[in-house]
Amino acid sequence: GETRHVLMGTVLTELRMEPHTITTFVDITERKRAELAASRLAAIVESSDDAIIGKDLDGIVTSWNKGAAKIFGYTAAEMLGTSIMRLIPDDRRDEEKLILGKIRLGASVEHFETHRRAKDGSLIEVSVTASPIRNATGQVVGVSKVARDVAERKHAEGILREREEQLRLYAEHSPAAIAMLDRDMKYVVVSHRWMEAFRLEGGPLVGRSHYDVFPEIPRRWRDVNQRSLEGEVERCDEEIFLRADGSVDWLRWETRPWHKADGSIGGIIIFAENITERKLAGAALRASEERMRFALENAEIGIWDIDFVNGTIRWSHTLEAQYGLAHGAFAGTFDAVTECTHPDDRAAVEETLRNARASGEDFSIQSRAIWPNGEVHWLNGAGRIQLDEQGAPVRGVGISMDITERRRLEAQFQQAQKMEAVGRLAGGVAHDFNNLLTVILGYCELLMRDFDQGDVRRSDVAEIQSAGTRASRLTRQLLAFSRKQIIEPTLLDLNQIATDLQAMLGRLIGEDVEVALNLAPDLAYVMADRGQLEQIVMNLAVNSRDAMPHGGTLTIETANVELDEQYAKAHPGVEPGGYVALIVADTGCGMTPEVQARIFEPFFTTKEAGRGTGLGMATVYGIVTQNRGSIDVDSEIGRGTSFRISFPRSDETEHVAETPPTAARPSSARHTVLLVEDEDGLRELARKLLERLGYIVLVAANAVEALQLFEDNPSIDVVLTDVVMPGASGPELSRELVERRPGLKVIYMSGYTDETIVHHGVLRSGISFLNKPFTSETLGEKIRQVLEP
Repeated sequence: GETRHVLMGTVLTELRMEPHTITTFVDITERKRAELAASRLAAIVESSDDAIIGKDLDGIVTSWNKGAAKIFGYTAAEMLGTSIMRLIPDDRRDEEKLILGKIRLGASVEHFETHRRAKDGSLIEVSVTASPIRNATGQVVGVSKVARDVAERKHAEGILREREEQLRLYAEHSPAAIAMLDRDMKYVVVSHRWMEAFRLEGGPLVGRSHYDVFPEIPRRWRDVNQRSLEGEVERCDEEIFLRADGSVDWLRWETRPWHKADGSIGGIIIFAENITERKLAGAALRASEERMRFALENAEIGIWDIDFVNGTIRWSHTLEAQYGLAHGAFAGTFDAVTECTHPDDRAAVEETLRNARASGEDFSIQSRAIWPNGEVHWLNGAGRIQLDEQGAPVRGVGISMDITERRRLEAQFQQAQKMEAVGRLAGGVAHDFNNLLTVILGYCELLMRDFDQGDVRRSDVAEIQSAGTRASRLTRQLLAFSRKQIIEPTLLDLNQIATDLQAMLGRLIGEDVEVALNLAPDLAYVMADRGQLEQIVMNLAVNSRDAMPHGGTLTIETANVELDEQYAKAHPGVEPGGYVALIVADTGCGMTPEVQARIFEPFFTTKEAGRGTGLGMATVYGIVTQNRGSIDVDSEIGRGTSFRISFPRSDETEHVAETPPTAARPSSARHTVLLVEDEDGLRELARKLLERLGYIVLVAANAVEALQLFEDNPSIDVVLTDVVMPGASGPELSRELVERRPGLKVIYMSGYTDETIVHHGVLRSGISFLNKPFTSETLGEKIRQVLEP
């Protein structure tokens, strides 16, 4: 009974002198199905509100649906055969090139949000997905891109968020008990009044079912909720509600639907008022007030009450404690409030209270309290003034919370954010500068080889080379501060490092400064880079020497310590647990609080011009944070400074001695190197250095060129590639090449970390890496190590 599509052909002929027909049938059912599917797909594409665009690998538009015309304003006739770049704003062109680069490598680009320019010149925010188009052989021949206008969605989301926030604020501050439920009758928003009205305990209600919380709700009330879900508003006055424990409450109840941003009903809102306490009079009211007072006191919330008629003020025990006063010590007058308030905040407190007395509006304010012992605490308060019929203030009530610790943590977090931002900037500068220094030092090396020993120009080049070397040390300091320096940590004993440095420190800081060691026995090991730890001690020692111009004592101390959760909360990035502490203290002039606040900022220095770069302490900070440690400073003018650095304790117990590097040896064979570097000057320098070392060099400026050279030259022995490049990165390129030719040797070169080859600054296992800036010797030795292990 199945129906099939056939192609029928009939031919008239003669057989035995009589006319006959020959008929042929070809089954084309599958072809018809394919054509139908293709036509449906084309109809879907054409009718889609999304922009669906096809283009070749040069960015020339090959297909343009109605959705694209609707979003961007261009017709298909205007766009077909033209460059997609007419839609790309100037500041997004590199982004489009990056997409094409990934597509050429066969990668897709998942949803990302960006801007495109419409025909009328306006910028449109779109979500873009790009996928490679392949021919029958699997070769990438084009790009399929889908763009969706997200402005309307974001506008709707903003409206929804605004509505939800308005509802939340209303629920929190409304005198009514309010609960917002979704269509499954699960709580979305619950006001504290709701919790109080029904005496609910046992944790938050959000996410729980309304009928699980109130299993005894009568059937008629369930019907009320259902009618509200269908769009009706229901009211019930003084309904009797039987609780599970047998007690009875009297309620006033209103149920109404709430709507989503698209207009559909998202659930219901219940406005309820429990009037049982009003009916049962003062005893229940006093019990409720006592519960509230208990809750506030346990939450460390102070309460105040002002009687404007007789001018008296009452403070709760908690509020007295927030001002450092003993129980009952508050005098209960406005003058007593002023006396406890920081002098710089008194005018603002008085003005806030004066405005509230005039308007009767709720108010909030932050101010500082001066304790009897001189301590300063930050308090956050809120209140309400009750006015009589003539507008005169009668009574005021309010609350207060001590937010000193919160402000301290916020300040630490803001400082950490600032240091992170400066670190990113410093790391980027050092990366670019390292490329330039590699070129400068490399060509100096080539010139020095070309000049005879007696050539007077050698000294000029030597000066350039010396300046470049000093500059490379500065970039290393910047990279250490920004935690972009690539390190190879080993198991270290801080006691051994301090002992080894003691003699050197004596020569460095002078005879008038005594170097004392106070080293803990059985000190645990730490996993770190020895050079970095030595740099920490040297930088701190130099600073201590400058703080003791007339001599003094420099003490280096070690200890095993435990850092608890409270310490970890106050030091972002630090985990609680076992640590090894390194304390470097001096008896110098000390630092002011203002200097301490900026001591770790790069280029900040208190020394006169020409005596310091301002990178010493920034380098210390970067090394410590890169090694997941913490640093604390304790300093007082005239009494010296102490730096306490804590490094995570290593679980390993066996110390492996460091092995000296092997001496460079010449290459035993003529090998071919594929050099991939996007910086023109650096690429040309590396080529010259490699050719002088006897290698055959093939150069590429990007991954696309490298892939072509790789296909054309099967003799390539090793790939030397930059890590960060426009388009495909070095690791992405190497994965593609190694997949095509397993066993291929790869060396990465860079001046800073990239998480594809390192983890938190530590080189991943099995990675061959060449640090910038490099010399001919380090370059040649690295390639020989890889080719001739």
